[in-house]
Amino acid sequence: MLDGSILQKLSLAHRPGQGGKRLLNFGVYYKNTLVALCHALEDHVLDCPSQPLMVTAFQRGMWYLQEADRYGTLAARSRQVVIMAGDDAGFTQHPTSQLENVALITLAPEDPVGQEWHLIILSPSYTAMVLCQELSISDYGGREPSHDWDRKFYGLWTFEPHLVHEALQIAIAHIGTYHPQLQQSLLSQVTAIATSTAVNDDL
Repeated sequence: MLDGSILQKLSLAHRPGQGGKRLLNFGVYYKNTLVALCHALEDHVLDCPSQPLMVTAFQRGMWYLQEADRYGTLAARSRQVVIMAGDDAGFTQHPTSQLENVALITLAPEDPVGQEWHLIILSPSYTAMVLCQELSISDYGGREPSHDWDRKFYGLWTFEPHLVHEALQIAIAHIGTYHPQLQQSLLSQVTAIATSTAVNDDL
């Protein structure tokens, strides 16, 4: 795992002796598997009775652009969408990027999150996430995939609320290194969602 990446920080927090947290089980997934999985998790947002907070990492702007129209639809059903990606051509010009509740974080070239693929969804009634990092050239045995769909990613996906909350807090802290004001807004939104969840649980 890359030093300073969101996946690494979550993994380190679950090492033996870290406050009784259990070890995480990671797997390796092909890109086409992750696309299908993320679309399935996102589809629940469209049917979600409460507006979720969504935080994503697309590696490169070109990958975001392939999903930008879809994310416009998702944003209409969300309280906030945050998209982290590299600064590729057209990244900031798409209409979805201009929506009031969509925030774009342009990752620095050296940022390890630029090698990660994340989807984190939090609402009072639905939590889900995919947290993955692309394999390095050495992980591929020195042979990079010849086709985009053959690319592989190491990580996990889950519906467990406590893991989603934990990963989201790490992601928000990372966002704060670029946009402190957005970080504070996201923390307030997480608190509001947690309060709403507690109220719903008491009903």
